Amino acid sequence: MFKEVPLEGGTVIGFECSGTLTKADLESLQAVLDARLARMHKPSLVIFMDDFDSYEDASAALADLRIDMKHHADLARVAIVANKAWLKWGTLLADLVTGADLKSFEPGDRDAALRWARGGS
Repeated sequence: MFKEVPLEGGTVIGFECSGTLTKADLESLQAVLDARLARMHKPSLVIFMDDFDSYEDASAALADLRIDMKHHADLARVAIVANKAWLKWGTLLADLVTGADLKSFEPGDRDAALRWARGGS
């Protein structure tokens, strides 16, 4: 499942993904992201995935890929907060095909991820 995480400042969108993500979850996430992007110009995105397990099936993973492809140039920075090695590798691969600057962070570095997403180092 996913939920939107309200973040102060108005230039960063936040989501928390946990458990198993389904295709329906990702379609709902895309609708929320589309609505936020309609009101913001090139915001950053922070995705907290500390408790994310997996995708339900290939259709869910494909729905996630569609979101990445659709919004490849709409975001300034994307911070992924996760402790799974395959998510970190996925961040590195996604960085090659998106217009956004992507970076992964350990779960204990949530504040650093937010600072970075807001334009800090």
